[in-house]
Amino acid sequence: MSRAQEKELKKRKIRLLVLISFVAVGLVASVIAAMYKSGAFAQMPVSQIYGNWVESGVPSYAQDSFTVSKAGIYTHGRLINTKFEFNGSKLSYKHGEMMYVYMVEDKDGAELLRIKPTHYKSIFHKQ
Repeated sequence: MSRAQEKELKKRKIRLLVLISFVAVGLVASVIAAMYKSGAFAQMPVSQIYGNWVESGVPSYAQDSFTVSKAGIYTHGRLINTKFEFNGSKLSYKHGEMMYVYMVEDKDGAELLRIKPTHYKSIFHKQ
């Protein structure tokens, strides 16, 4: 193979790699755009987290529950904290020295998974 042919082959390989790269970037962009359009990255407004949350999958005598409102977080009818953070997918607040963190588990915002404290996997449903 002559030097000119080797150069031409190298140029073709580079062009092919550039073309494949553009196609790959286009596919990734299309997938991300479709996910945005379907609401996969949408975050809930804070008002949607308001309500009574009850732990599921445990006996009723052992169920944990809490209520979120504009005024703060309530457990057993008592206000435990007037400050909480909600970024659209994660709820966090302190009760005493204990930090509680929950992640929204579904698009409807009707299910929370307790991340902290991690005694066991706790799922809470909105009532």
